[in-house]
Amino acid sequence: MVEIKLPGNPIYQLKIRDISYEGVGVLVRPDSKLLRLIEIGHEISIKLVLPRNYTGPSGNLRARVEHVTEIQDSPYRGHMIVGLSWLTGINSR
Repeated sequence: MVEIKLPGNPIYQLKIRDISYEGVGVLVRPDSKLLRLIEIGHEISIKLVLPRNYTGPSGNLRARVEHVTEIQDSPYRGHMIVGLSWLTGINSR
């Protein structure tokens, strides 16, 4: 899960669709206010919360919004993928 907190707004808790050491893709409902608050190139602080015993990146990170793309197929058809790239180092736990 990714938590995004933008000033003056609630914390958005989003499911991860894919993750790597370069960034993460998160699922966003097409009617989410978050999509109106972010723009490509926008730098944000996020908290990456992963399941126990997961050996990938986690913790508080800075990220840049790289893309917002509509999912065309899969059970999440119509949802959006927000692609975030890491701006700070990531920790493996």
